[in-house]
Amino acid sequence: MARTAAAAAAALKLYKPLSISPKFLTSTSPTPTSSISFTTFHAKTTSSSKKKHNHKYPPPKSSIAAASADSAALTPSKPKAKAGLEGEKRRTRSDKQYNEGFIHQFGIDKDTHFPVLLAELLDVFSSDSSSSSFRLRSFVDCTLGAAGHSSAIIQAHPELRTYIGLDVDPVAHGKARARINNLLQNVQSDLTANLEAHVLLKNFKHIKKVIGEVDDKLLTSGVDGILMDLGMSSMQVNDAGRGFSMLNNGPLDMRMDPEAALTAEDILNSWPPTEVGRILREYGEESNWYFLQNKIIKARLGGGLHSTTDLVDLIRSTTFKTKGGRQGWIKTAARVFQALRIAVNDELKTLEQSLYSSFECLAPGGRLAVISFHSLEDRIVKQTFLDIINNPKMENEKGSREEVNNPTEVGNGVAEKEQWIKQVVKGSAGTILTKRPVTASVEEERLNSRCRSAKLRVIQKH
Repeated sequence: MARTAAAAAAALKLYKPLSISPKFLTSTSPTPTSSISFTTFHAKTTSSSKKKHNHKYPPPKSSIAAASADSAALTPSKPKAKAGLEGEKRRTRSDKQYNEGFIHQFGIDKDTHFPVLLAELLDVFSSDSSSSSFRLRSFVDCTLGAAGHSSAIIQAHPELRTYIGLDVDPVAHGKARARINNLLQNVQSDLTANLEAHVLLKNFKHIKKVIGEVDDKLLTSGVDGILMDLGMSSMQVNDAGRGFSMLNNGPLDMRMDPEAALTAEDILNSWPPTEVGRILREYGEESNWYFLQNKIIKARLGGGLHSTTDLVDLIRSTTFKTKGGRQGWIKTAARVFQALRIAVNDELKTLEQSLYSSFECLAPGGRLAVISFHSLEDRIVKQTFLDIINNPKMENEKGSREEVNNPTEVGNGVAEKEQWIKQVVKGSAGTILTKRPVTASVEEERLNSRCRSAKLRVIQKH
């Protein structure tokens, strides 16, 4: 008992309230400093900007009934969709043909964990068009993973001169570095003769510092392309010792960086009850958060939760069967595991800060592409992009470069050059090239279930 008490005391020292920017939890969108216009290509009219409201979750209540009532009140009513448009209004489904043979060569061992939205991403950074002056001479992959996206980018861009790949996970970093090195040794020499590749064990929140250390001139002139793929790697999920999977027994760890101090076990067994509930409510969007919070706190009396199986068993024992007899514990467990992973790694705050930093690192005409996999991430990406393009602090003071597309002239001419662009949102500091996020094609969804929740958003700097 003395050892348990000592461990709990040590874990409490690691406790610090986690929160994301208040603007992502308020009932209204942040007021832009200047007007935003939505431009729809191949259309006769330009619609006015529309504000979508973001709902703030309430503080913890003293009863389950009150919490349930608040949860119901916070659920926005679904707008009536016109016939034939349901499910397509808030996204742009990709019409790219899914080349299975091409995509699969960039998976892990060429048969697992295929990169999501790869063809669409290659379009975003494409410089094949003879009428386009965009050239990808410098590129940063903020989330290397298995280096699938990076490998394809390097092969597709012989003009690339500086490549930087980042990952905070040492296992992913090691495999990605070996893959990139192997690629550079085996492709034709003229493709990589002038390419400087840097594969670093770093968190992308340090992107400005990393670029400055690699080449201070590059930090001044700016990077042409930056990618963030926020999805979990199969290498992480399949490793039971990392604690990310609810299907494999392992320690309640969930650290992306094994050197970090805080673990999921610390949160479950030592953090204040109100913080445990807030994590489940805000980061897991779990409607049954209050009930689960109480069960987790009660489990401490019996020694606490120390493995993923302990947590899954608690969730299964407290989750009622859904209609039709099918157990709903799996989705609840997925939300709980997501909430804990986000809290352990402080993912949402890191993402928000890194979006601003990455945009600042772009060259005029440079593009930042982000692939998100759940609503919390996508909401932050969407609202941060909207804030960036009309933030005076983000406006380029270096002028524009003639060899790069001028985003202020985006119109039907650019649409003819880049067919993937459907609708844009223009601001004073940049242009969002995806008013609605791009999602996977029907064929890719059928062949790769991981891409079903993936959303691609792209912003271009002026």
